[in-house]
Amino acid sequence: MFGKSLNLLRAISLVLLPIVAPGLTFVCGTQVPSAKGVMKIGYITLGALFAIMAPLIARITQKNERRNAVIKNEAVISAVADEMGTLATRPDERASTLAKIQDRLTACAAQHGSPGARAAFFALQGRRRLRLVCHHNRDTPPRQLEKKDEDDLINAMNGKEIVYVKDTKNADGNLSYNLGDSYRSAIAAPVYAGNEPQGILIIDAPEAKKLTKKHVRASYIRAVTHLLGTAHAMGNGEHVNGTGVPRQPGGAQRGKATPSQGKDS
Repeated sequence: MFGKSLNLLRAISLVLLPIVAPGLTFVCGTQVPSAKGVMKIGYITLGALFAIMAPLIARITQKNERRNAVIKNEAVISAVADEMGTLATRPDERASTLAKIQDRLTACAAQHGSPGARAAFFALQGRRRLRLVCHHNRDTPPRQLEKKDEDDLINAMNGKEIVYVKDTKNADGNLSYNLGDSYRSAIAAPVYAGNEPQGILIIDAPEAKKLTKKHVRASYIRAVTHLLGTAHAMGNGEHVNGTGVPRQPGGAQRGKATPSQGKDS
C-alpha cells in the first residue's frame, strides 16, 4: 500500500513540478532585491534549484520512458522467440502462430513510432505484387495498392534499404506513396528472410516529420523486419519440410540445419 502511494506521489510530482518550477523561480527572483543577508542567499539558491528542476525532471521522465520501452520490447521479443519455436516444431499450428507473430511485431513497430502511428505488413506475391497481411491501428490500409505505389514499394524492397519519408505530400522526388488516407510521414522497411524478399513493412503517422531517424532508429526497424521476414518464410512453408525443420539445398535433409548468413539491409 505504501509503495503504491509513493509511486503515485512520484508520478504526480513529475507532472506538476515542471509546470510549477518556472513560477517559483520567478517568485524567488522578485524577492532577491528586497532581501538581505541569509534570506537573499536563500532566495538565490532556491531560484537556482527551481531553474534546474524542470530540465532535470524532464530528463528523469525520458529515462523512465526509455526503460519502460526496453521492458516492453524485451517482453515482445521473448514472446516472439517462443512462438518461433512453435512455428518450427508444430506445422499444424503454423497459420495461427504466424498470425500471432505478425500481430505482435506490427504492433511493436507502430507503438515505437509517434503517437497515432500505424504499421502494416505487405507480403510479396509472385515477383511484382504486394498483399496486405496485417496492420496495427484503427485505420485499415487498402488490401491492394495502386499500381504505381506498388511498383515503387517493390523497388524500395529490392533496394534493401530503409526509406524515411518526412512528408508524403512533399517528397522532393524521393519515394512517395499513399495508403488511401491523410497520413503524412512514413517509413518503408524491406522484409527479408536471409536474402529472400518477403515483403515490406510500412509505418506511417498522421503528421509530417514525425517518423525520422531521430524518432525511430534504423537498428530497431531492422530487428523487427528480420524477425517478421523469417517468421513469414517459415510460416508459409517456403523453407521448411513437413516436420518444420529447415530444408537443405536440393530438398534433402542432411545433418544439422544451418541458416545462411543474410545481408544486413
